[in-house]
Amino acid sequence: MKPKQNKALDFALRLITKTDKTEAEILDRLYKKGYSEEEIKETIEYLKNKGFINDLKFVQKAEKIAEDRFLGMMGLKSYFMRRGIDRDLIQNIPEIDELSIAIRLIQKKSHFFKDALPDKKKAKITGFLLRRGFSWDTINECLKMSEKIFEDNGSIQNEHLKEV
Repeated sequence: MKPKQNKALDFALRLITKTDKTEAEILDRLYKKGYSEEEIKETIEYLKNKGFINDLKFVQKAEKIAEDRFLGMMGLKSYFMRRGIDRDLIQNIPEIDELSIAIRLIQKKSHFFKDALPDKKKAKITGFLLRRGFSWDTINECLKMSEKIFEDNGSIQNEHLKEV
């Protein structure tokens, strides 16, 4: 398929060398760049056949994406929807360890919470985790452990990390 001067393919390859892209993202960028329907169709087909874009593999990286971006399950689903992943694939996301991700996030952002009064601290933590797509169960568990999380200047005890 690869003709000598397929500019659409060259453009798409430049896009995917920087970061992983979904099929919808590549399609969108190619349309915005003004390529013809036929060029776009050939480019997408070529990239799929060569394995350069695969939405299923993208979804299978859910745990790593959630850890890197500090997202809960709902936040992860929202992230995938914004990236144009098919709803059927999103429904089959593997489970992630929300609690450990939430704890790491709270530790990382502890400077936002440490000087607040206890009630304000809990409200801030709750709102912060909700905006990141964490479940109420995870949030409640984090609130129960909030005193442990903020002991020793914001670092959590090593024995708890072994439990999680």
